[in-house]
Amino acid sequence: MAKQLGRSLLLKIGDGGGSEVFSTLAGINSKTLTINNSAIDVTTPDASSPGGVLFASSLNGLKSVGVSGDGIFLDETAEARMNTVAMQADPAANFQIVVPDFGTYAGNFRITSLEFGGETEGGVTFSLSLESNGTVTFTAA
Repeated sequence: MAKQLGRSLLLKIGDGGGSEVFSTLAGINSKTLTINNSAIDVTTPDASSPGGVLFASSLNGLKSVGVSGDGIFLDETAEARMNTVAMQADPAANFQIVVPDFGTYAGNFRITSLEFGGETEGGVTFSLSLESNGTVTFTAA
């Protein structure tokens, strides 16, 4: 696989319609996708040798996907949708994260944080944090 430009990693938000259309949050300069896998510790000593070496043993636990990004606020339709979702009683929407030449992660995500900022000599910025809210699928490119 060839190297990819970071700006080609896309975060898209669904419009919430019946045949959902996704729009790219274009102002994001920095994006991160994290797949979390927790384990349930089920380590037990060997009954025939309780004082012997104890090796960790685990079962599959909670799986979640986190997404974060920050960038320049562009005041476009996708940013308006993001703000609308963040202000809802249940701040969740469908999102897609497109990793170039690799595939697309898709699912329902809760907006856990949305922050706007700005300095006197700069543009308005925003930071966004998402946490998966159910199953996240991956479709290879």
